[in-house]
Amino acid sequence: MDILGEILKQVLEGAAQQQAQQQQPQQRPQPQQRPQQPQQPPQGMPSPNDLGDILSQIFGGGSAQKLPEVVKQFEEKGMRDQVDSWVRTGPNKPVDRRQIEDTFGQQELDHYARSKGIDRDQLAEVLAKYIPRIIDELTPTGQLPARR
Repeated sequence: MDILGEILKQVLEGAAQQQAQQQQPQQRPQPQQRPQQPQQPPQGMPSPNDLGDILSQIFGGGSAQKLPEVVKQFEEKGMRDQVDSWVRTGPNKPVDRRQIEDTFGQQELDHYARSKGIDRDQLAEVLAKYIPRIIDELTPTGQLPARR
């Protein structure tokens, strides 16, 4: 089962709906309006497919087998409080672009960004937004899954 893919799909669909709601005027849609085409990501930003590929690499594939290692990386960089909030139930503490860069290293982020033709800084911003939510979704019981 591709648990990471399912979680990523839910997270990205929710973000797309939220973005669409923010962009729509407060008026009722007119019946003669054509449906809007899906928007392409801004220049330098990862597409949902690219982001899915990158997150799959970070988390170790669809089964997210590297989840404990990713959590440990954040903890080793002094972000135990943030990671604990992502794993436990309840609100997630934020992480910023610089903390993502510190955790994964600029070389690794450069590799991901170059492989998809996207901007490294924007990739770090996107990862800062989604990694807490994904770890939260991967740990619904408030605990890391047992290693196999």
